[in-house]
Amino acid sequence: MREYARHNLNISNSERRLLQFFWIAWAGLLTAGLIADRCSSQWFAALETEFKAVSSVALVGFAWTFAALALPSERNVARLIAIGMTLGSLGDASPLLGSSWPDPQRTIGNMILFGLGHVAYIRANLRIRQTVQPSVSLQNWRLSLAFAAIVSVASWYFAALSGLLNATMKYPALPYTCLLSVTTGVSIGTAIATRGYWPVALGTVLFLTSDLLLAIWIFHGAVYRTMDLVWLTYGIGQMLIVVGTSRFLVGHRNNFVHR
Repeated sequence: MREYARHNLNISNSERRLLQFFWIAWAGLLTAGLIADRCSSQWFAALETEFKAVSSVALVGFAWTFAALALPSERNVARLIAIGMTLGSLGDASPLLGSSWPDPQRTIGNMILFGLGHVAYIRANLRIRQTVQPSVSLQNWRLSLAFAAIVSVASWYFAALSGLLNATMKYPALPYTCLLSVTTGVSIGTAIATRGYWPVALGTVLFLTSDLLLAIWIFHGAVYRTMDLVWLTYGIGQMLIVVGTSRFLVGHRNNFVHR
């Protein structure tokens, strides 16, 4: 959060504290959700899903607050990140709706929501690269996308296709895996070409890791007994994408102001 104090974000102390509040709320709620997953207290354990879902809402609040405070030249990227986080948050909240959710099993509906969210993240990456490093060779991106293609097919094969459970979900998972891998690939490509973008790239890697762990659970029946590794990697990954992008935009403000 100190990044916002070092750079001129043109916001008041109260607005800066609001961004800090959302970050602290995310950290506290996610921690509470992870603890509730292994808690012996029934009433606290019953709140696990609520804690985790509201932690995503805190990141949505951070993303839209930053988008509202960003300069006009940065707002397009900030809004795309906020849209992506909002779509993910809707998927995270789906367990709370039960049979009221259009897709009671939540798998197809969530893949659509998160897939659209990844489209928003990919567009944000494209905008950042075009603005900050327009003259950089496309070689890094091509290599990153080629790597993403290999990862997506290999991940889908080992995590989904080779599993013995939920056979009807295996082929719908392929396009989603491709979108997720492209998000990771373009983020890594941007990070290679652009200083200060590695936290966002790491966030997309953690997001990919989370969904691979989830796929292994869905298609192979894996159980993660020590901790909810799916939410640990997912929650931190989304935070790095949202907060990392905002810090990057502030740190590279001159590139956006002069375009």
